[in-house]
Amino acid sequence: MARVTCLGETLYTDGSFPQIGKTISPLYLTDSNWEDVCINEFKCQFKVLDFYPSIDSPRAVQHAGQLQRANHGIRGAKCFVISSDLPCALQKWRLTEGIQNMDILSAFRNQKFLLSHGLMISSGRFKGLGARAVMVLDAMNKVIYAKLAADLMDGPDLSGLSKAMSLHLNAEMV
Repeated sequence: MARVTCLGETLYTDGSFPQIGKTISPLYLTDSNWEDVCINEFKCQFKVLDFYPSIDSPRAVQHAGQLQRANHGIRGAKCFVISSDLPCALQKWRLTEGIQNMDILSAFRNQKFLLSHGLMISSGRFKGLGARAVMVLDAMNKVIYAKLAADLMDGPDLSGLSKAMSLHLNAEMV
């Protein structure tokens, strides 16, 4: 259980947020075509998972841009924006805001991952939504970077994201 805040309200999440080195369970979400997909099945060097309670905020656009810049230049990385919004709302947001090179996915059909990985808000007015967080998984779906935002209005710290991916690449080469 983690403690997060939003607009001065203290909120709690269920479960334990994944630690670095943990291999995550399969993550099934819904894409913008209303098809269920499993992130674990994407074949890429890194999967950057950017979680939002909802993408309907100016901070979501700002943070998506920061994430794209932090991820820029890392080959083999695929970025996913994940929220509980309906797929049609996510697609509209992506087109309206000009978000590129990021897949948008919804947890509205399957919130099991949010529950089992310490992201499901279990108290307050945001109960049932996912917390703000970013995770980076390697090709084997092992967590190499994970940050839970202390406040839903702020994005999680991205300062170590590129470094974590670079270190992981260097370790693989040795």
